[in-house]
Amino acid sequence: MRTVSQISRLAILAGLFLCCLPVAAQPPFQDALLDTIAGLQRRYASVRTVTGQFEQRYRAPGVDQVESGTFWMKKPGLMRWEYNRPETKLFIADGRETFLYVPEDGQVMVRSFTDSDLRGTPLQFLLGRGDILRSFAVAPESEFKARAEGTVLVRLSPYGLDQEYTFLVLEIDLRTHDLRRIVIRERTGNTSEFLLTDLRTGLRIDDSRFRFRMPKGVEVIRLDEK
Repeated sequence: MRTVSQISRLAILAGLFLCCLPVAAQPPFQDALLDTIAGLQRRYASVRTVTGQFEQRYRAPGVDQVESGTFWMKKPGLMRWEYNRPETKLFIADGRETFLYVPEDGQVMVRSFTDSDLRGTPLQFLLGRGDILRSFAVAPESEFKARAEGTVLVRLSPYGLDQEYTFLVLEIDLRTHDLRRIVIRERTGNTSEFLLTDLRTGLRIDDSRFRFRMPKGVEVIRLDEK
């Protein structure tokens, strides 16, 4: 979990959460699903900030890990994820670089964000550089079940073959069009699941919350140089 994949999962989540582009025309049999996606996009089209609680579950052979904490997002591309269980961990994206700090390890992983990093990823939609329905095939979901009443599940499969994941599953509130849950199936077969609660939008969040202050004495690992 303390790798580039951690950064990728959060980028996927953020990009989908704040996507706000218009829905392109699709075949009639997908109308109901597209209406749901359109409602989700309208819900966050005028939103500049989102904050809430999250529970993240990661499943891999021999691994079933649950983490939780609080997150803040602000357009265009600022993020802060504070993990408090089972260990303290901090992820920040300041618009130019991402920082993953694990106090227990005494390490900070730093990675820059460039246009080539964003191309074909859901974070691209957050930054207004893509169209979600031109990049994903939309279909009903049958493998995973809804975790809450009054929600619908939608599967998004990327058209490109160069992504780290094979599909995403969104659980969307039918009444409010809030995003309640995201499942990410990686090409390795591993699965990450995010449950989102206590969501609040439109709050004033100062940019200083998204500035990373390097702790003294930590090992700095620049992933761009790996």
